[in-house]
Amino acid sequence: MIRKETILIIDDKPANIYALESLLEKEDRSFLQATSGKDGLKMALNNDVDLIILDVQMPDMDGFEVAQILKSNKRTKDIPIIFATAEMSDRQFMMKGFEEGAVDYLAKPLDPEVTKAKVSVLLKIQTQKRELIEKNASLEKAALLINNSPDIIGIIDPNTLFFEEVNQAFSKTLGYSLEEAKSTPFTTFLDPTVKPLIHDLSQNPQRSLLFETRAYTKGNEEKWLQWNGIIKDDKWFINARDITQHKTVAGQIKQLNDELQRNLVQLEVTNKELESFSYSVSHDLRAPVRSLNGYSKILQEDYNDKLDDEGRRLLQIIQNNADKMGQLIDDLLSFSKLGKKEIVKTEINTEKMIDSILTDITNTIPHNASIVRTQLVNTRADHALLTQVWINLLSNAIKYSSKKASPRVELGSYQTDDETIFYVRDNGAGFSMDYAHKLFGVFQRLHKASDFEGTGVGLAIVQRIIVKHGGRVWAEGKEGEGATFYFALPHGTYVH
Repeated sequence: MIRKETILIIDDKPANIYALESLLEKEDRSFLQATSGKDGLKMALNNDVDLIILDVQMPDMDGFEVAQILKSNKRTKDIPIIFATAEMSDRQFMMKGFEEGAVDYLAKPLDPEVTKAKVSVLLKIQTQKRELIEKNASLEKAALLINNSPDIIGIIDPNTLFFEEVNQAFSKTLGYSLEEAKSTPFTTFLDPTVKPLIHDLSQNPQRSLLFETRAYTKGNEEKWLQWNGIIKDDKWFINARDITQHKTVAGQIKQLNDELQRNLVQLEVTNKELESFSYSVSHDLRAPVRSLNGYSKILQEDYNDKLDDEGRRLLQIIQNNADKMGQLIDDLLSFSKLGKKEIVKTEINTEKMIDSILTDITNTIPHNASIVRTQLVNTRADHALLTQVWINLLSNAIKYSSKKASPRVELGSYQTDDETIFYVRDNGAGFSMDYAHKLFGVFQRLHKASDFEGTGVGLAIVQRIIVKHGGRVWAEGKEGEGATFYFALPHGTYVH
């Protein structure tokens, strides 16, 4: 929207005001009227006025008094004033008007052409002055923004490679004064290896510039700068950002990635060694155990009548330990194979799964434990692996509560915002929470083998399966009062 020029006419005679408005009227002008000095002052203070035409001879407050007040006020002191008077012949009178702030006079009766010309010139000057003030204010704001920017901003002559202008960020980043920055080619502050690139850019003008280079501070500290620029009027308008921290972090990340890659290679080698070990366990260790078991059975069957009671007892110990060794090897192999097994998730009806597991346990492990179930929510997991988790936990609960007069096993589940949590609780031997951290380690047992049989691998298998599902396991217990084992599965399909 085009701003209209505003003229304030102050005259105690309305007829004179009307005559001036009629003479000076244009589409891009608006007029304010005042018939007294006081009203004129109010108009000037409350509006954006470009020019005041002021009658000198007015009652109460003459034009000189009005002009004196206008020129003493910060808001109105720069508004040009034209005096309109019939006393143009008195030189002293005219000088007094100029002293009070008038920029010109109009003689009454008014000459139309002279009046229009003087008003047009003064309005044009005032408009140009206003635009200049606005531009200066805009430039001041731009200068503040540029000098407060953390980036180096400047103009470079590509022929000399000298800075013509550069902001304060140059001093803050590299430590040199602006005078030092402008008195030598900017390549002086950069890594020498970039000079051929800068020379090529200066000889082969492009629309834009983009490169990274090392730079050196006045204290010889290394910095990394990323340069961006455009070319206009054969000058480089550049912006250089300090990316030293970014480069440092990027270098650290690369170092970590390289180390990770080395670790992955080492892990792959280790896994192959573990596979070789598993093969050895599966074949080399099983053979002597089978031989031991086989020969002890031959002794029992063919030479039983030649052995006394002590001999038969010792033979039975050999057979029992061979069986335990065989079971330990099986459990260890099962544990090692879990690392390579892929997770295949399906929707699982937990109630049906528990029915089947309890039936199998009852058929293989005679017990008199009371099994109590609360609500068991359905979940999504690998069916075979989750079955193994439940078998291990329920078997343990039945085993460790078997010496109670009234053994009791409880299982249930509940949900949070992020997880489905299942638990198995028993009133058996329990454990001290001081050793809870050992529960899920391979071959870690908190009870004597003579009290409760086992290989110490079952809970380690539980933990590995649940972790592969993205879940977690934990336990709570008290010696002689029982234990509760929990496992949590996350909602959704997240898989490790």
